[in-house]
Amino acid sequence: MYKQRGQIVEHPFGTIKRHWGYTYFLTRGLESVGTETSLICLAYNFKRVIKIIGVKELIRLLRDRAPLKSNMHDVYLSKIA
Repeated sequence: MYKQRGQIVEHPFGTIKRHWGYTYFLTRGLESVGTETSLICLAYNFKRVIKIIGVKELIRLLRDRAPLKSNMHDVYLSKIA
């Protein structure tokens, strides 16, 4: 199990630390560090998605989903008002 974990989990952390240079946190406090970690992981995941499916396909997928989110947002705002 440890060997499998090393193959799956250690690669992203190694990439973030070695290639991107994030060896320490720029913020202090548990909430701030958690937010910083989430943003770094989001950037890593976006880079992976772009590498796998490409920029054009990612933009197309995001555009296809945009109307769904705006409609949900409008419904939520109409219930509040």
